[in-house]
Amino acid sequence: MAGLFVNHFEIFTRGNYNKAAHIFKQHIDSTFADSATVPIAMTCYNRAKPKYDAFSACNITHSSQTGTQSGKVSSMKKILKGMTPHVDDWEAKIKAVYAIDTEEFKVLFPKGKEPLNSGSQQKRVDAVATLLLTIGTDASLAAVKVLVQAFYDTMFASFNTKDVSKKSTKSDSKATEKARKAMCNVMQGNFGLITDEFQDDLTLGAKYFDEAYMGNKLQVIFNLKIKMLSTKKILKRTFANPLTQQLQIINNSNTTLHMFLCADKMGVIGTVFVTIPPMSNTTHLLTAFGNPATETFLKAYNTDDKVKADITVKVI
Repeated sequence: MAGLFVNHFEIFTRGNYNKAAHIFKQHIDSTFADSATVPIAMTCYNRAKPKYDAFSACNITHSSQTGTQSGKVSSMKKILKGMTPHVDDWEAKIKAVYAIDTEEFKVLFPKGKEPLNSGSQQKRVDAVATLLLTIGTDASLAAVKVLVQAFYDTMFASFNTKDVSKKSTKSDSKATEKARKAMCNVMQGNFGLITDEFQDDLTLGAKYFDEAYMGNKLQVIFNLKIKMLSTKKILKRTFANPLTQQLQIINNSNTTLHMFLCADKMGVIGTVFVTIPPMSNTTHLLTAFGNPATETFLKAYNTDDKVKADITVKVI
């Protein structure tokens, strides 16, 4: 067991900027959500936000400067090939809030949609990340930010599963590492503040840290392809809170899926399932797919006889 006087956030994220980005973002989002009504949440958010922004900026720069990518490129190519409809949807939703001739819109799309729809894989990943940073905490764009974030998570996960031959500059690497440690330090401090605030009932402060992710280190993003008229297992897991557990389903293909829970790996679709429309991004309670108390296998069936399914399932 690790001692009390160690920085668990620093240890957990050491050598893995994806883990760091995940737990940092969860802390920022959860404290911001309560910042208007819970004073300690506002205090923690104000302490952490500058460190989070610094880490995010460094991480994007570091990622941009790392060398050539090789290996499993087909998944990323598929994502980029189907990206244009998503970009069009984001732009349309932003136009509904800010007219195209407004300063706000021009800041979000200084070069139009071109950086998002063309260029190298790295540049397009960076373009989505930049859009996210520019949207920031604009409450009027909260809904579209959820969509952009989900797509970015899918891109980033696929991009970082490939073998990477890194030739990054030492300065970029050192800056990102310094920013990671700074964010970990402020999170450790916030953990102390929240523990003190809720010392009589520590469970009240649990939502500000992704304890399950840090404790279990379980896979949270699953990318897979499913052949025509075929069923494929997505995951097998017993969840700690099955009645409230949610799954985000991103269907990157023009095919309809049926997703369901079953009791064993050979299970077939029954009367209870969730229909996932083509080119969609939806969130569902785990219980919508079946009975998680007795059915621990999540599977998906591709209903199309001509098109392979390409989906991402995110445990949230």
